Amino acid sequence: MSDKKITLDSIVKGKQERPVRQVIYGRDGIGKTHYMCGADDILVMAFEDGQNEFDVQKIQLFQKDISFDDAIETLKLIYSNYKKLGIKTVGVDSLDWLEAKIHAHVCKTNNVDSIEQIGFGKGYVMALNHWNHFLSGLDSLRALGLDIILIAHSQIVKIDDPTTEAYDRHDLKLDKRVRSVVREWADFVSYAQFETHSYKSGEKFGQSVYKATTTGNRIMHTVQQPAFEAKSRVAISSPIALDWKVFKSEIAKARKG
Repeated sequence: MSDKKITLDSIVKGKQERPVRQVIYGRDGIGKTHYMCGADDILVMAFEDGQNEFDVQKIQLFQKDISFDDAIETLKLIYSNYKKLGIKTVGVDSLDWLEAKIHAHVCKTNNVDSIEQIGFGKGYVMALNHWNHFLSGLDSLRALGLDIILIAHSQIVKIDDPTTEAYDRHDLKLDKRVRSVVREWADFVSYAQFETHSYKSGEKFGQSVYKATTTGNRIMHTVQQPAFEAKSRVAISSPIALDWKVFKSEIAKARKG
């Protein structure tokens, strides 16, 4: 018998429709938690205290005595009991608060007060290993058939692009190393904002003056633009309403062609 791990039988044909891995980010108050809690039969890993007004299952992990090890144990708990819990989706609220737990874990392991004290970026590299561990745990849940939604806040970062002038862009409020890993891991990275338009309000010193106004509608972008990071591994419309059912409907339509 051949001991080869890869054979012609290893070839997979056709589309492989798998559960969603989505990261949704934006400014405070845009409605990220509301969006997440509208997902089907969700259980929220709550690293910040912001879901009290939503009738969903949640595991509170924001207390100071809760460590990153406890977060990993929570993933294992969900994995072993997802059928008993009756869940279809797992949410993480939020990544930047989870990052604080990871940094605290690195500091405790290295007996320092600040991750910067480890020096030369070594602490952040150590943290990245723990991020990979956490994301691997989420992949195990996804393999059970569960959708995954991760929430993050936004920050503005400078983009130094050799093909154009430097410019600012909205991105995940995480360490730069982590941002890249999380974006690559996700199937969808969605930037949430209020629908905004600009209009000419007059002139000043011979130059047109523009002001911004909003419709009040909450939307999310699924395609990257210079102003923000976004991605979608399924060709859905952009922008769309900040609504889980609309999002899943767009995915279903795209998969049907």
